[in-house]
Amino acid sequence: MSGDEPHYNPARYNHNPLVRKTHNCWAYGLDVLDPAQLIQCVGKSSSCRLMYHQPGGTVGRATELRTTTGRSCPVVERLMRVDVPAIKRSTYKARCPRGSSKIAMVVDPGEDYHFYRQDSDGMWSHKDGANEVKRFDAEGQPIWNPKTAARDYRPRGSFLNYTDFCGYYCAPRRQTIRLARDERRAAAAL
Repeated sequence: MSGDEPHYNPARYNHNPLVRKTHNCWAYGLDVLDPAQLIQCVGKSSSCRLMYHQPGGTVGRATELRTTTGRSCPVVERLMRVDVPAIKRSTYKARCPRGSSKIAMVVDPGEDYHFYRQDSDGMWSHKDGANEVKRFDAEGQPIWNPKTAARDYRPRGSFLNYTDFCGYYCAPRRQTIRLARDERRAAAAL
């Protein structure tokens, strides 16, 4: 471990329902809380749909995720690097350089992508969509390695089965990460 892993603090994303509902695995993996996400529906009708940050969103390319091949390891990896060029490929055993720490990406081909992050105690945590931050896999077991974790959520009532392990990456931790295209929505790495 690099020493720059975020501390596991689920209350940061779980306590405020609006934070929980507007921050997904991409924001959580990068340890980003974007205040602009919280006010995206302020002053709009009650039918306003809350949106998440998506890889490629900083340059308006997140729509590529909606194509048949968009939810694949190569496409999501390319889009995440558009947003955060400092992300570097890694391995489970390699140590990330100071100022960065590991995230891992998986894909349910054609359906969804998902990110995990390594916390300061070495365990891995994740946040799926509007759900709460957690440290357990699809079978309720602690996550020590996302590659070997259970990722088939179909027995739990979901249609998702993250069969493709895309890889480990070193994500920057000592810089502001912006996940929104509009400069007024600059995300702060807190």
